[in-house]
Amino acid sequence: MTNPEKSFDVPPRGDRNPDPVTNAPGSHPIETGIGAALAGAASGMAVGAVTGPLGAALGATLGAIAGGLAGKGFGELIDPTTEDNWLRDNYKTRPYVQPGDTFDAHVPAYRYGAQAEAKYGDKPYAAIEDELKGEWEDPDKTWERVTPAVQDGYERACAIRKQRSDMS
Repeated sequence: MTNPEKSFDVPPRGDRNPDPVTNAPGSHPIETGIGAALAGAASGMAVGAVTGPLGAALGATLGAIAGGLAGKGFGELIDPTTEDNWLRDNYKTRPYVQPGDTFDAHVPAYRYGAQAEAKYGDKPYAAIEDELKGEWEDPDKTWERVTPAVQDGYERACAIRKQRSDMS
């Protein structure tokens, strides 16, 4: 079943992101491909600058493999569909939600915080808040209004990463 909130549904289809071969949840081919392409190009250029064309090809290959794994890892960590479903089920319990607020009012700020975790890792929110504030681009929503949802998304993403690394 597809999520009606999605504007489009690319393979693998549906909310589970199933692996096309094993049907196991958590396949993220787009994130994997993007990670592979970016890491392959960057490492190929770096190695090629030092070792020449053969080194560049080897660096691109190894970088693509590492980048693909990193991209899949990021896709697994913060899957927007899963996070939207969690927030939809829980937004009314969040302390920053005011009477009459809708789910849609908090999604952009919450996602912004969750995505920031990939950039800042496990830094405390207070250490990154000024930078996040400077990069916030929605003039219709003041930083003072959205910062609790941004912090909530960031801290939840940090907790998910920590929980998954403790399981490994």
